[in-house]
Amino acid sequence: MPRKGIAHETQHAFDLYANAYTVIQEPHRMSHDGFVFHSSGKNTGLANAATADFLMSVPAGVYPHVQRVRLDLEDGDVDLAMYEGVTTSADGGVITPFNTNRNSSNTSGAILTGTPTVTDLGTLFHRHWIPPTATGVGAKAGIMDINAFGEEWLLAPSTKYLFRITNNSGGTIDYRWEFVWYEIGADAE
Repeated sequence: MPRKGIAHETQHAFDLYANAYTVIQEPHRMSHDGFVFHSSGKNTGLANAATADFLMSVPAGVYPHVQRVRLDLEDGDVDLAMYEGVTTSADGGVITPFNTNRNSSNTSGAILTGTPTVTDLGTLFHRHWIPPTATGVGAKAGIMDINAFGEEWLLAPSTKYLFRITNNSGGTIDYRWEFVWYEIGADAE
């Protein structure tokens, strides 16, 4: 749906106020069109050697493009692993994603959940290590952002993906997590 003051002509948007065509970068356009979804939160008390799991279930006909999986940690040594083709006996509690265009009624087709019961990890396809800090507990230990070089993961429909955090720090940690993705049709793969 066009914004007030914008008339859509062919592939461009004409701004009636500036009397010019609007040209913005693709990620910005995705937000304007209501295709970008965001979810974040904070978890406390992840014990040493424990894992925390997030599951993204992708139904048929849905094509999420994951641009960011970010962690802010109380302390490292932490591993983040991403698995494809995961099998679960329970998907866990639903985590509501928010559309970054607060005027859009679009909802995410992908379903993000926490604490799934995993029976088969599937295929490991991405791993990231966040090392311990030199300053010790309480310092910002690391950030994992898979979009640092324009990278994004185009997830397959009818597939489950697991994002697993493993605490190897030697102590209990708190962490903040964030997922950002957009969804467009199969024709835009």
